[in-house]
Amino acid sequence: MELFVRSVPYGADEHQVTRCLEPILHGEKFRDLFVGGAPYNFMVRLFKSKKHHHQNHSGNGALLLPSEGIGQRLLALSSSTCPVEIHGRRLKFEPSRKPAFSQGDILKLREPYQDPEIRQERERTRADLLRAGIHASSVAFGWPCQDGSISLEHESPESTTWDVLFNLDDRCIILKSSKEIRILLHLRAIQSTALDSEGAVLWLERPPLFEKQPEVDMDAIGELFASLLDLEPRPPMRYRLSSPGGDPSRIIPYLRVLYIRFDDSISSQEFERRAKKMGVSTYSSDHDLERRGLFMPGIIERYQAARARLPFKVAFQVQGLLSRCAFNPQEILEILRDIHAALTELGRSATAECVKALEQEREGNPEATPAALFADVVQSFRTSNNVKAMSDEEPGVFECHRATITPSSIILTGPLPDETNRVIRKYRKYAHKFIRIDFTEEDGLHLRKEKNVDLGAILDDRIGEFMKNGLLVAGRRFEFLAYSSSALKEHAVWFMTPFTTSDGQYVTSESIRRSLGDFSKVIYCPSRYGARLSQAFSSTEPSITIKVNEIRFIPDKESDQGSLYTDGVGTMSPQVAEEIWAKYTEPRSKRSRRRLKTPSAFQIRLGGLKGMLCVDSRLQGRVVCVRDSMNKFHSNDREVEIARAFDRPMTMFLNRPLIMLLETLKKVPLEPFMALQTKAVEETRDAMKSFDTAARLLEQYGLGTAFRLTSVFLQLHKLDVALALKDQSQGLLPFLGRMLQFVENHILRDLKYKARIPVPNAWTLVGVSDEYDYLGENEIYARVRTIDGEEQYLEGPVMISRSPTVHPGDARMVWAIGKPSRGAPPGLEDLTNCVVFPCKGHPSLPQCLAGGDLDGDLYCLVLDPQLHFRWQFQHGDYDPPQLVTLDRPSTIKDVAQFVINYIKNDLLGVISTRSMLIADIREDCLADEDCVKLAKLHSIAVDYPKTGRHVEFEQMPSLESNRRPDWHANELNDNDPELYQSNRHIGHLFRAIELPALPEARKLAHRQRRRIQRDEGEALNTTDVLQALSHDKSVVSRHLRPKINTYVDIEEFVEGQPTNVVNELLDIFDRYWLELQYIAKTNSLSNATALSEEEVVAGSIVAKCSQPRRRQDVIADMRRSSTSLCDQVRNSIEGTEDTSEEDKLLRAWVAWKISEKYHQAYAAMSFGILALDTAFNAMRKLDGSD
Repeated sequence: MELFVRSVPYGADEHQVTRCLEPILHGEKFRDLFVGGAPYNFMVRLFKSKKHHHQNHSGNGALLLPSEGIGQRLLALSSSTCPVEIHGRRLKFEPSRKPAFSQGDILKLREPYQDPEIRQERERTRADLLRAGIHASSVAFGWPCQDGSISLEHESPESTTWDVLFNLDDRCIILKSSKEIRILLHLRAIQSTALDSEGAVLWLERPPLFEKQPEVDMDAIGELFASLLDLEPRPPMRYRLSSPGGDPSRIIPYLRVLYIRFDDSISSQEFERRAKKMGVSTYSSDHDLERRGLFMPGIIERYQAARARLPFKVAFQVQGLLSRCAFNPQEILEILRDIHAALTELGRSATAECVKALEQEREGNPEATPAALFADVVQSFRTSNNVKAMSDEEPGVFECHRATITPSSIILTGPLPDETNRVIRKYRKYAHKFIRIDFTEEDGLHLRKEKNVDLGAILDDRIGEFMKNGLLVAGRRFEFLAYSSSALKEHAVWFMTPFTTSDGQYVTSESIRRSLGDFSKVIYCPSRYGARLSQAFSSTEPSITIKVNEIRFIPDKESDQGSLYTDGVGTMSPQVAEEIWAKYTEPRSKRSRRRLKTPSAFQIRLGGLKGMLCVDSRLQGRVVCVRDSMNKFHSNDREVEIARAFDRPMTMFLNRPLIMLLETLKKVPLEPFMALQTKAVEETRDAMKSFDTAARLLEQYGLGTAFRLTSVFLQLHKLDVALALKDQSQGLLPFLGRMLQFVENHILRDLKYKARIPVPNAWTLVGVSDEYDYLGENEIYARVRTIDGEEQYLEGPVMISRSPTVHPGDARMVWAIGKPSRGAPPGLEDLTNCVVFPCKGHPSLPQCLAGGDLDGDLYCLVLDPQLHFRWQFQHGDYDPPQLVTLDRPSTIKDVAQFVINYIKNDLLGVISTRSMLIADIREDCLADEDCVKLAKLHSIAVDYPKTGRHVEFEQMPSLESNRRPDWHANELNDNDPELYQSNRHIGHLFRAIELPALPEARKLAHRQRRRIQRDEGEALNTTDVLQALSHDKSVVSRHLRPKINTYVDIEEFVEGQPTNVVNELLDIFDRYWLELQYIAKTNSLSNATALSEEEVVAGSIVAKCSQPRRRQDVIADMRRSSTSLCDQVRNSIEGTEDTSEEDKLLRAWVAWKISEKYHQAYAAMSFGILALDTAFNAMRKLDGSD
């Protein structure tokens, strides 16, 4: 409620009036109106005087209160028993006749109450930091040398002066030059800051941001016009740059020390004062500043020429050391002769691994010279035959080289395990000729449009240059090849360098694209041409090959109005399904899945065909039936590639958009959601009490899968091993306790920031069509079979949806028919772990669910009646966007330009977020007309990769305020004063979760990141391990030995002195240590610290991140790499295909004892988990089960 305020003394300001009202509005007479017992916010505004500009205000103002009840009580009390006075003058209140406050002001009232003094102090701090900049005479970038000095390698010209500004809102330090250049240092990127009387030295985690901000001179008329209309001057546009300018600035990405030289000691003291106000820790220290010329043009030229003469695998690692700022060019030149000697002795692969290991070696021994470090690494590889220690890669995995291109840097990583695709498998021997390129911001986040910042120039000039003219990596030119559809969403593409095969075939990017098929039907549309090429680059696994005469083309089923019921789905005979499953589970890592029944459905690629194949029991022999809706281009390739096998149902989780949608339909109150969330929290915390319950939790949330923790935990439970959650000692059990704390944090964080709430008796299933025409309109069939063999026929009313839900009609109520009656086609009942949609109704049911189809889309099915609704909104019905085409055939440069445009205009996430923000404050929630408009724009943005037609930023309905609901707070800034308390369901759910305190992951990782030094008494010693085989120091060993002895005789094995087995497994452990550390380093959200071993095992990342999608992508990469590594290690521990199960068990025991012996070393505990898994698996097979 708004009240008009009269008779305000001219000497009083808004803050004083607020202080005057606070004891009254928060006093005893208003306390019964508090919500939840907490004081509420209110707002005072004093009106400017139109006649007397010298006065602070006109003597009148307005008061905004959170409810009409509070306003009416104040009106009553102020006119009688409780007058409000300030400066001896009584204030007069009356209801306002016209509003003086905006929607944003109203939202401010929802914020938690903050004392006006605290608020005013923050405003004073902001004003203090933003006042005139601190003058600096120069800015220089340098390299930290081993002797503690700093070599300044790039310095601003003498003619340039600088102002140092502190921005409290954006949490950054800005260096503004007299040449219109700005250097932005976000506080998260500053590792430490040292000060002396002359300047400040800042150690940076990553390169700063560079911008150009032209000065804008507003003429006198413009200034007068702005002042008369009381307009805020629009900030000038800023332009992102890749460097501050000048040819020498190309070395700046490698220089992570910034030196600011002040004019005098007073400026240095002022910098320290403002830095502390911003929360930047500083310390006093005199630094030895030198100019050693480590990056002089002559040195750079020698380094580049020498690197180009090395084999690619080695040259890639050499450039990687420089790109990650681990070694400078001078240091690399010092060890070139040693690298060539290693090539002669060890070969290319081993030498590449030696160079790759140098970074970890330096972290463990930072004072050693590069030559000494390299000698140590070579010696370890020489004695352990390290590279050959691991088993070969599996068919669906290859070692992928990567380059990340930021606005200023090119960072090389890898090779790391990644999933194969059709092209990589064809040229498997030449996989190092392909490289994945990621385009990101300096901090690894997606490049995004920002207010008043133009990214266009840097995208066109920098990324466009690489996309169209190629990229030089390790002295070889790589050219743009194509992308996969999922990689495009991550702003990633494939490059390759031309090569000649062993049979003399010269392979280029153009020859590969031509070999994939005939794209004449889409060649005039660059985006569609790129989308069709992407099919060959989708992550798939090889399967069987189908003959031409075994493929049948059958018509799509559609309604009279043209609605497709079979969009993207075909059929296959049971025999084909069995053959695909046998081939798919052939690799050693997948053999445990053979015990599961053959899936009813596979997501596949078959030449130019893509979509689903579903079993049709009426088909006999070897038959695959495909439809025109699956046919994207013509190809002669006949291998069935598996993108996904649906052999089990997936847990159904709620999410924020779906909860907002169900709230929109006005029939689902808060209580069911809160009950589900409370149950999830309780189950998570209760699960930490035993291995049995923890195993179920890990399986439900898909955590610890790389290390098969669910299976290991269940077996430990059977051995009666107790879980020690709070044990602070060393060994496996305390390690698992810490790891489970990270698991708990992961689950609760997803609950808090995503509302990812598991729903009992609900499933996520892939969609297929009713090939038997049995189902009626609005009916579905679903039979669920878990991996434990439990079955359930879904029957009755079901709420069905498909993510993302944006439109209020994206969820529907349907009828599940349950177990088919006797008269039903027998093939229908055989379908499991998929939802069968009817071939009746218009439009098709999948189309009504956020525009879904049947080429692999997943659908959520909920049986809980508390989450059902009776009234449903009309589904979104949009005309497909018109394709953006050319008047000539597309070239690969046109596709490259589309990728650049996509990065510029990728607004899908922005649209989804804006819809939620508007729904949060509008009465009709997602049914508000602006949200419905955004749903239409969302459908255009979803199709952008295929149509080339994007959404303009200006097309989106604008937000009424900069205020954001508390649930929208990012993890790094959840105390933002711009946040208000949301009254929506997701706001209440957000506030109900308190994240538990965690072990400091950074300290944990730092403590763990040390290698076993062979020359300091901690060497991997065969004799020590042989002795450890007979002594059980841990609880696990004391429970495990009797169990193993029921299958083999450990004592007899040890008496035989199995030296060769011990040496082989020590080599495997040493290589595993190297690879795990590399995964932990390259998949960290911070360049400064690696992940802890606990995080890698859990498959989670504890560090906070402002972009949830970024963490999600990095976690996916980490899980993929660790899964491949774990598969290789397990296979290596087992031995060869000919190794007996008894010998596998004994080898696993040796591996476990190595882990136990060196339990303090990084990677030892996770190696022990792999050893236990291998042992348990061998015992199961000896028992006759899998």
